[in-house]
Amino acid sequence: MNHARTWPRLIALALGMAALLLVAGWASQPVPAGAAPAPAIAPQTDFTVRIPSPAATGSPTGTLVVRVVGPAAGQARYPEGAPVVVFASGGDGTGSLSVPLPLATDTIRISFLHPGGCQGPLCSDGTYDHRGARCIAALRDVTLYAAGLINDVMGYPIDHVVDVPVLHDNVGLLGSSNGGNIVAAAAALHGDVLDGYLRYLVQWESPVSSQIATVDLGGPRQDCTLGSERVMSVNPWYQGYGPLAVAVDHSQLAYNPANPAHPVFWDGNGNGTYDTVLDPNTGCQSPDLNLDGVLDTNEDFPLTAYEDVGGRAVYSRPATHAMAAQGIIPGPWPITIATPAQADAYWDLREAVRLYPTATLKIPDLKGMILSSTNDHVQIAADRPHIHQAFDGWQTAGVSTGRCAWVRINPGRAYVVEVNPALSTRTDLPDNAPNTAPANWFSSAYTSPDDLDRAYEAAAVHEMADRVRAGRWYEAYLPLVARD
Repeated sequence: MNHARTWPRLIALALGMAALLLVAGWASQPVPAGAAPAPAIAPQTDFTVRIPSPAATGSPTGTLVVRVVGPAAGQARYPEGAPVVVFASGGDGTGSLSVPLPLATDTIRISFLHPGGCQGPLCSDGTYDHRGARCIAALRDVTLYAAGLINDVMGYPIDHVVDVPVLHDNVGLLGSSNGGNIVAAAAALHGDVLDGYLRYLVQWESPVSSQIATVDLGGPRQDCTLGSERVMSVNPWYQGYGPLAVAVDHSQLAYNPANPAHPVFWDGNGNGTYDTVLDPNTGCQSPDLNLDGVLDTNEDFPLTAYEDVGGRAVYSRPATHAMAAQGIIPGPWPITIATPAQADAYWDLREAVRLYPTATLKIPDLKGMILSSTNDHVQIAADRPHIHQAFDGWQTAGVSTGRCAWVRINPGRAYVVEVNPALSTRTDLPDNAPNTAPANWFSSAYTSPDDLDRAYEAAAVHEMADRVRAGRWYEAYLPLVARD
């Protein structure tokens, strides 16, 4: 027995079992009615390790918790080994040790906890900075671990943990929802050390600009004692698409600190208060005063915000500047709300639309895939401005270098069927051409069916990894890039 290899693996296995017990529920989730049956999950190896990350944790001995799930021996996607994908979780949480992409079992998949993040007894060192510079540095270090450039705290590379050869030059990042911003930030801030290893980004329905992240376009949350309900209505002040910021009429913004839940809002009737009525269907207080399901310009619409490390509410970049320009806050600016300068600094690290150019400058061959389902998991504007912004951002990212960055909305149909052959009879699977915008952004023809998110995530990683391996991007491409 090779004890030098076995004991570190046993320690990693013990940590991995702890993580597995915490997050094992993914496999037992009910299948939505009408959904295609999921394919069987292939055998996998599953280990949790710690990697050093001084810059992210703020300590020379600080470490991050990283979970590595890989194919069993002989089950890698390619004869020479398995590509790697690092998963960036959504929301503003501190990360997750869940199994990412449960259907991409022929790849090596990595999840991790951000500095200060815990899952049960497992915690990464450091202090959480709400997806700021330290979290971005953490993602960089996890990616470097995937690339074989950082060893774990036992002194072993990722190759020592998994049972298949690791393709260190075929690494991708998959950002789920808000995670799609930090993957772009990692490439933009640290692309100089990731170039040659990080090859692509996949962004799942990501809010790539501040207005989308703070849900300025709707639908707003009702005020509920228990649970949460949304008014599925688009902001009536939304005026249209823009590549960096969408057009919104902010002229009716108001500030009322007497309502700490909604101090900033569009004041439809101009009375200075955020008005709601009881919705008998939900038991919640709703700004939809006539309860017709549509918010009008004579009704109120609440602004929501993210939180920074100082505990301030950070509203979208355009809304914050409008608040200042219109002077809606009398007297000194409240310490509970980020100023325009503070909001700009916050969003400079968190808006993918402003990060694509630097990311593709530092990693010239970086490619992108955008995942979009028919009914987005948060956004409700019918023209899907966040998907449009992401596509345009990728397409224009390389203009300064005389080219456009490669991008595709959703993977090819053949890749989705490869993940789950039971889908072969489906007629609603899109097959969008790369680098080609939809003919109509209001159409659902380019979107994926709502019940197939996991299949589309796995298919996206498969297609991007295959294209990296084959080098087939701009030439006429096959439905499935050959892997032999």
